[in-house]
Amino acid sequence: MIIERVTSLEQYKLDLLIEDSLSEGYKFIKRLVDEYTLGSNKFDNNGEALYVARINDEVIGIGGLNIDPYLNLSDVGRVRHLYVLRKKRGIGVGKKLLTTIIDKARGSFRTIRLLSTDNPAAVNLYIECGFSKVEGIHKASHILEMSKADIE
Repeated sequence: MIIERVTSLEQYKLDLLIEDSLSEGYKFIKRLVDEYTLGSNKFDNNGEALYVARINDEVIGIGGLNIDPYLNLSDVGRVRHLYVLRKKRGIGVGKKLLTTIIDKARGSFRTIRLLSTDNPAAVNLYIECGFSKVEGIHKASHILEMSKADIE
């Protein structure tokens, strides 16, 4: 498995990711592709990045890092659109994507936030990677203070 930074999303075949995520009721992968194509989110602001996980030419996962769009703070990042094909879950793809995103956040962001789904495996992944569950914070279910990040 290779994790690589996306410089042009158009070079990847994402139909399987889109179909798989939609079949689970998740629209965020289609939204990622649509926003990237329209230019409204290219993951190209300071500190931002988009990554794919692939085996050979098959994209098996995706995830990105943006400046948090819900805050007016350039030093707070947000994990965006993290998704792994169902058939490839449980082999470390999500963890590898998330730790790559966290590593990228170092030096650019003091905090990274995310809004988790109700997927227990995803919640466990975030906790395992150092995120703390929070309540009562608009558009955030988990936060990682970069000063406390301890990634393998």
